[in-house]
Amino acid sequence: MNMRLSRIDFGLLVATLLMVGISIVMVYSSSFALAQSKYGGANFFLLRQAIRAALALGCFMVFINVDYHVWGKQSKIAYGAVIALLIYVMVAPTARAIHGARRWISLGFVQFQVSELALLVLVTMLATQLAQDEDGVKEGGKFLGYLVKIGIVCGLIGLEPNFSTASLVGFLGICILFVAGARISHLAALLGGVVPLAVVAAFGAGYRRHRIFAFLHTSDHRGDIGYQAYQALIGLGNGGLFGVGIGQGGQKYFYLPEPHTDFVFSILGEELGFVGAVAVLLLFAFMVYCGIKIALRAPDKMGQLMAFGFTFILAIYALIHAAVNVGLIPTTGIPLPFLSYGGMSLVFTMSSMGILLNISSQAGRAPGIQVRKPYRPLHAARKV
Repeated sequence: MNMRLSRIDFGLLVATLLMVGISIVMVYSSSFALAQSKYGGANFFLLRQAIRAALALGCFMVFINVDYHVWGKQSKIAYGAVIALLIYVMVAPTARAIHGARRWISLGFVQFQVSELALLVLVTMLATQLAQDEDGVKEGGKFLGYLVKIGIVCGLIGLEPNFSTASLVGFLGICILFVAGARISHLAALLGGVVPLAVVAAFGAGYRRHRIFAFLHTSDHRGDIGYQAYQALIGLGNGGLFGVGIGQGGQKYFYLPEPHTDFVFSILGEELGFVGAVAVLLLFAFMVYCGIKIALRAPDKMGQLMAFGFTFILAIYALIHAAVNVGLIPTTGIPLPFLSYGGMSLVFTMSSMGILLNISSQAGRAPGIQVRKPYRPLHAARKV
């Protein structure tokens, strides 16, 4: 056990714990005005985030210490459970709807989006089955089978409706298939069929179409559908180089909707400035680097695919959230990992980081075999 823990990626461990600390500070700083106004106390969101951070740290330690192969063995059951929950959240009268979308399951003391759990389970299931199939993903029939499994999850999430997360889930699944060795010709044919459908879906719903038009003509919509994006830019502009100071930002005083969730990066930029915002992005970049390094050194194909999947989720969520806040893409409602308020989101993120660290602790070891070099890249000698 001590030898295994000595191989753990301490850089990722320290970065993860640092992110949790930053999370507590930023959730309080971005939410206390809203909490005081609507919930009767400035500490409303802080206390809940702190409790769930403690729960997340507990899960983090569990996933660090339990062999990641254990979760792979349960991945089929977990996948079935996620499908059942995605159906339940749309049809059950007790499932919670917010802003017209039925995405949340409430357990009384806590609520969570099933799509967040679905990401964790989908990565684990795909990694496990692709590792067992070896080169089976190159076969058209098996490739199609994996697409069906990914498509079921995407479709159910899209019906909530949650188009942005459904798109990310689909993209994640395709990327994992690519890393696992899927034929380029199969992937090209898939993208050729999916891209037109995605365009139709993006412009088919009125609210999505209006968001895109507001993004293209921000100045014309800063008083209506483009209000959030406009106010986010004002917050970032107010921050300047070094920011106005923690807790001193003005945009959270009801100028910027959802300052503690969808637009926490704007509050971060306002209060810590350009320097602080870049520092946080660099911390994310370091974590992604650690994840890639763990994937390359994983002891087997399953570990490599799991490490890639969880690293991809962290990277793409951070990039999209930051891009929305600086006005590079339309508003999507994607949270910033660790820093956005959402206790169960933090739990799932910490769980994935725990699995990454467990994989890193087994680097250089295949089951019962000692090796001296990293696992062979999955796309070595790829054939189309």
